[in-house]
Amino acid sequence: MVLQMTRPQKNPKSGIYYFRQKTPADLVAVFGRKEVSWSLGTKDPTEAKARNIDAVRKQALIWDRLRKRPEPLPHQQIVALSGVLYRDHMAALELEPGEPGVWVETLKLLDRAAASPEAMERWYGSTVDTLLLERGIVTDDASRQRLIQETERAIRQLAEQQLKRAEGDYSPDPRANRFPPLASSTVPTAAPSEKLSITALFKLWERDHLANGKSARTVGDFRQKIDSLIAFLGHDEAKKVTPENIADWCDHLRHEKGLAARTVSQKYLTVVKVVFGVAVEKRKLKENPAKENRVRFTKPQRVRQKGFTDDEAKAILKAALVDPADLGRRTTENKRAIRWGPWICAFSGARITEVMQMRTDDLVEDHGILCLRITPEAGSVKTGAYRLVPIHPQLLDMGLARMIRSLPPGPVFYSSAPVRGKPADPVERAQSAGAKVGQWVREVVGITDPNVQPML
Repeated sequence: MVLQMTRPQKNPKSGIYYFRQKTPADLVAVFGRKEVSWSLGTKDPTEAKARNIDAVRKQALIWDRLRKRPEPLPHQQIVALSGVLYRDHMAALELEPGEPGVWVETLKLLDRAAASPEAMERWYGSTVDTLLLERGIVTDDASRQRLIQETERAIRQLAEQQLKRAEGDYSPDPRANRFPPLASSTVPTAAPSEKLSITALFKLWERDHLANGKSARTVGDFRQKIDSLIAFLGHDEAKKVTPENIADWCDHLRHEKGLAARTVSQKYLTVVKVVFGVAVEKRKLKENPAKENRVRFTKPQRVRQKGFTDDEAKAILKAALVDPADLGRRTTENKRAIRWGPWICAFSGARITEVMQMRTDDLVEDHGILCLRITPEAGSVKTGAYRLVPIHPQLLDMGLARMIRSLPPGPVFYSSAPVRGKPADPVERAQSAGAKVGQWVREVVGITDPNVQPML
């Protein structure tokens, strides 16, 4: 069935463009909705058109999958699929495995993730779904669960091998040959004339990014930058991109879009370098066309200290002690975040979002000392590393541990209840909770200096 190419639709109130498409008549009963719609995340009509083309492609894959009948996968092919992830990750880390401590902590996190089916689903579910989608495979729940288990084994094997490399042992993995080759029927073959798209390179990066347990929010940010490049070029062919194209795009962003040189350099150009760099690592391209490009900028002058002054910090901490009844019409979770967030940040050095994503089971005892656990498993962590932060005695005296223990299992500072039927996204909820604390610092405490960011 051929669907008419839809045009991006502008929201008359916000000015943001949306992808909108009617559900094919034969899929309405299966899909459960007569129309699909989502934000394209831009107010620029040119970028909206480019993003809409990608949205149509993605939705076509979804329609195709829904029309296919789920079929069980034999165990050999399940292990072979997990081997695809293993080999791709090993290739990406071939030259630089990082520090041994990173892999030691990663293996500890994998142990915790393997403790329950729920944790396994959180850690590997999206990776498995992406792998199946890219391969055009529609399978049953039992096969999907087996693939999640084999993915866990493959990622653990990867972490163990990378730990060896980080410690200076680059001998071949004796278990690398345990993965059988994929059956030809499982791997879609491309026509000889098929072009390598920039969008396909982005998907390679996205798959690795999510498989490494990193933030899904970053995917949206990277997609916006890649879509901007595609819209500027007027094509989606990766092999046609030259360093001169990249330089012209950067000039376009600066002088026509009005973006700051620092923004173009550290955000837009960096994203393109990373995505094309992954393509080179995976032998999809011979060279990274953005590798040598630079956008020069001067560092902004610092007119004050980076963090809060002592007086500002005292004002925030004092205001946080206010009776929750005086905080107005806020949710219970928001009042709890204002009451405890600033104090935990002050005594732990954690960022506000790291605090806001804490769950009740992140209150742990280690060698007889009560600690708060900050882990990528709960959401976004700036360093990407798990750590335990001992709770300061003053926080214990103030009743922090009692407060956490009094709550039902789940997040401490935000509600996990679905909104309009949509399941809670822990990262988005934690970031929203942190933003509300920052807003309170600005509007209620009165720390309005634009040169300091409240509750980083």
